Amino acid sequence: MDGPAQLALPKLGRGVKGLLIAYLAIGLVGAILVNYVPSAGVAFWAWLACIPRTVVPRAWSPITAGLLTDPEHYSHLVFTLIGFYFLGPDLERRWGTWRFLRFIAISSAVGFLLSLAIGAITPGESAVLHPRLMFGPAAALSALAVAWGRENAAAQIRLYFFLPISGRILVWITLGFCALGLFFPASVTEGVLSPFGGFIAGIALSGSPSPLRAIYLRLKLGVLRRRGGGSMHIDLDPRPKTATKRRPGAPPLRVVVGGLDDDLEKRQPPKDKRYLN
Repeated sequence: MDGPAQLALPKLGRGVKGLLIAYLAIGLVGAILVNYVPSAGVAFWAWLACIPRTVVPRAWSPITAGLLTDPEHYSHLVFTLIGFYFLGPDLERRWGTWRFLRFIAISSAVGFLLSLAIGAITPGESAVLHPRLMFGPAAALSALAVAWGRENAAAQIRLYFFLPISGRILVWITLGFCALGLFFPASVTEGVLSPFGGFIAGIALSGSPSPLRAIYLRLKLGVLRRRGGGSMHIDLDPRPKTATKRRPGAPPLRVVVGGLDDDLEKRQPPKDKRYLN
């Protein structure tokens, strides 16, 4: 996908379609319940949102909380759908549907678990570091933007539909938005540290292979070598090795003296010159 920005709409895969449908359905249902049936809305939110005091019996909440959007502001839902619509299809095409969906679920969980962990070890009762309720897709979207930027470092995307930026710059812009949440915590329903968890997950889980998988493969290789008793040799360098080494400073090519001209000079002309041509 390296090259200039593309104006064509992305072709959606099954994973992105499923996420868009899930966010739209849950967002509308949550808004209706909260605004028109408050008692049912409280139960709905308590069941799916990430609440620190109930996260242990409801272990699914760090994942399901990422599917919730603000029921009082439709812009939260709209920008969530836009983010997944434009950034998700390329990653799903590269990775496959199941790896893409696992990536979104793990990123969301890492974001909320980071907020819970920092809140557990941080003293005080500050609402910024000790939120009572956390929900929203900021961690998943941060991870999605980081992964897209790393997979398309030289490609371009139009930020807010008009500002062309490269994938490499998008990674840094994503980190900047994560930092802005520290100064404006009221705008981050996920908790100010959850987007940083998504950023970390995006770095660790993107790429082919991802840094996390590369570490796993090297550990597995070490286990195989120990089991082989030192007799097993696995070469991780795909480059062919030359039989001889050039001396330092030698040119990459050398001239071989001789050839067709030398053969012609030493050849005697035939006696019957009818066969010269």
